[in-house]
Amino acid sequence: MREKQILIHNKVEVIENRDDVVWAMDINYKLTAYNSAFEQRLKDEDLGVAEKGMGLKAVYQKGIFFSPCEQGCEKALNRYATTSEHTFLQNGKTVVHEFSFQPFMDSSGNVIGCCIWQKNITREVENIHRLEESERKYREAQGIANVGHWNWDMHKNEITWSDQLFQIFGQIPGKFVATYEALMGIIHPEDRDAFNEDVEGSINNKRLHDIVHRIVVNNGEIRYVHQIGKAFYDADGNPYRMSGTTQDVTKDILANQQIVHQNSELQNFVRIISHNLRGPISNLLMLSKIYEFGKDEINDDIVDKIEHTTEALDQTIKDLNLSLSLKNADRESFREVLFSDVMKDVDGLLSEEIDKKKATVHVDFSEVDRIIGVKSYFVNIFYNIILNALKYSKANTDPIIHISSENAEAGIILRFSDNGIGMELTPERERKIFDMYGRLSGETEGKGLGLYLVKTQVETMNGKIHVISEKEVGTTFIFQFENNPIING
Repeated sequence: MREKQILIHNKVEVIENRDDVVWAMDINYKLTAYNSAFEQRLKDEDLGVAEKGMGLKAVYQKGIFFSPCEQGCEKALNRYATTSEHTFLQNGKTVVHEFSFQPFMDSSGNVIGCCIWQKNITREVENIHRLEESERKYREAQGIANVGHWNWDMHKNEITWSDQLFQIFGQIPGKFVATYEALMGIIHPEDRDAFNEDVEGSINNKRLHDIVHRIVVNNGEIRYVHQIGKAFYDADGNPYRMSGTTQDVTKDILANQQIVHQNSELQNFVRIISHNLRGPISNLLMLSKIYEFGKDEINDDIVDKIEHTTEALDQTIKDLNLSLSLKNADRESFREVLFSDVMKDVDGLLSEEIDKKKATVHVDFSEVDRIIGVKSYFVNIFYNIILNALKYSKANTDPIIHISSENAEAGIILRFSDNGIGMELTPERERKIFDMYGRLSGETEGKGLGLYLVKTQVETMNGKIHVISEKEVGTTFIFQFENNPIING
């Protein structure tokens, strides 16, 4: 027994220089060995001076730090080695300690005591919590972006997926074993060759693996995913693994397809309308040409206006197909456009509406009278903005519209201001009125296509549009275009 006690004491002495609290006791709860940290802990809790042979049961019952020890020692004396974690409040901070209870036995296998080892594991626990929090945020980010991470061990042909990747591919963790062959089984049959070629090209040419392809999940559901990955090589230049991300881009792809389809339908609609209107317009122009001027002054004036309006409409119809393929406009096709010529065409189109509304249009192009762009676009811009000012004029108030140009440092500025009903304009409303079916007001009829075309045409000519409006005061549209050498002065 004496030799065993010496062995225990020596083991405790080995860790004398550590901050861990270590001590040993016999089956009667008598202290047999301890280190200086144990001695200091007794002093800190006013539990007496450490001495070999002192009883520990009172210490375990009174000491806050030693409170977990009675139960742990009891298990150790019954041959069960245990480890437990306990939380304490120390200097206003929460700390976590790990207690290990190890039984000691003699050569006959009889328990003669136990050793208790306490470690402050607060930092380790905090690191684990930080890691768990990082993993939680990482999983949340993957879920929000619908993107998952993967790693492919080429030697083992094993692919490790993040939880979100199982969601994207419609598989259940634990039931699906990810391998390259299993992945190929999910990829759409028509996209497998392209996927293989991209992977092989990425590995062989040491370039990024970057491809959008289809997958088939959930009994035939087709999804689109964007795969990005990179291969890694050993010292001999041989590839041994590949890592990357996969994002579900189904919504984006389907939305783009819908836009393409709608654009196609819109272009077909325009072609049909253009074709159907061309005949009546041609007839009107022909009739105006055979009319004999000079016999009746009033009729001459009416026919002259009809001819001018029809010619402007004919030019608008001719340009309509081009106007709807705006984003493909060639900057080299831009020409010098005189604002006075634009106003002449718009006056012909809107003269009747202006007269009906008793509107006054003030024009000032003294600072800048021309610009580089597409004339038909500017005719459409002027037409729609002036038409909106007439539509949204106040009851019992004659509309007054101011149109001016300015050569500013930011570029050429066009400003259209009116004294109409105005509106409470938020950033969201400003965005919506330029949508395809957006309108300045829900109280008037119309499809709202005009402002959508205006914005698209302005952006095609590298311009910007901004609107300011105040209820019962009026609305101002501000257009900003890049500076060009074709300006007055």
